[in-house]
Amino acid sequence: MLRALAPAGLLSCCMLQGCAIVRPELRAAGCAIAERGPQTAQVDITLELSNPGDTEVELVNYDYLLTLEDGSSYGGRWAALRALPPRQTVQAVVPAIVPAASARPGTRWSVRGTASYRDPQSFARILYEAGILRTEASFSGDGEVAAASRTAASATE
Repeated sequence: MLRALAPAGLLSCCMLQGCAIVRPELRAAGCAIAERGPQTAQVDITLELSNPGDTEVELVNYDYLLTLEDGSSYGGRWAALRALPPRQTVQAVVPAIVPAASARPGTRWSVRGTASYRDPQSFARILYEAGILRTEASFSGDGEVAAASRTAASATE
């Protein structure tokens, strides 16, 4: 029956079933050097995630592209494995591996990406699991790469 419904019919059906899929709000808030090796460095991108809704939202994956001012870039997918509590803002960190020479404090960075998510309510979850309902929220941000934090620096020593 679900395959016979047009997208507008699916939306109507979802609304009648009480689905209230609220889009989370995301933004890239920072980028810092986490570890440095002889050839590569790991930088951590900090995301701020907000759930304006009244029910929790399950984040599934982040897909993103980090670009540094010298043209170096890293495209990745990271499993979110977390739920956003209602009416709260939390932080998440996603990693990127770039050439060590490109990861310097003060280097300009920009990131763009999406986070896929699903509503934990049963009907919307069934549609998501069946591949019928795909929900994503975009994020972006830019700034200057920060130096390694004390915790990250001491972990690599």
